[in-house]
Amino acid sequence: MSASFQPRYPRHTQIRGADLAEQRSAASDAQVGLFEVLRKRHACRSFEPKPVPHDLLNKIVYAAHRAPTAGNAAYRFIVVVKDPQVLQQIKLVSPGFFGDCTVAIFVCTDVDLARTCGQQVFEEMTRFDAGAAAENVILAAYALGLAGTFIKSYNEAAVSRILGLPSHCRTDLLVSIGYPAESGEKPLKKKKGAKETYLDKYGQNWSSNLGEKV
Repeated sequence: MSASFQPRYPRHTQIRGADLAEQRSAASDAQVGLFEVLRKRHACRSFEPKPVPHDLLNKIVYAAHRAPTAGNAAYRFIVVVKDPQVLQQIKLVSPGFFGDCTVAIFVCTDVDLARTCGQQVFEEMTRFDAGAAAENVILAAYALGLAGTFIKSYNEAAVSRILGLPSHCRTDLLVSIGYPAESGEKPLKKKKGAKETYLDKYGQNWSSNLGEKV
């Protein structure tokens, strides 16, 4: 190799010190933002009568679809309900639907498609995957200044008819979304034993300060 030879690297590998510092700062901010959202998340059932802008709903839907599915199968889909009349119809058949949210997001499953992925996927994984999508919806909502909660106490057959779902599809979870009311309920504290965590084996304590602010 000649002494005058200067190796040339692809442009995308040449990261300047200032750029690297900026990337590290952004990563740090993202970490703080994530844990702040986790800290703020709680079940909210009191909302302001204010519509949620479509661009925010797009971000929430994006977050829902970022959740995994077993084998990357496409059996999960989302239904966003904004129409006040449809929301009212759903509330009439949903004992657990409290408050007047302006958006309801249903996480649904194409049952026929899920069955083609195997019995375990159909019976178990679809439920896990629905929960993962619903959690993404809630976290995205809180990150955007919104709030909400999970709802499963509703008449499945009635809700399916209201949403116009075909017979081979079902709803798994409903997430109510909206702007939290200023006079809303305070977050409930975790009950004793709700944060139990063990290291390597059951009964071996993880940490005495688990749950402290990170």
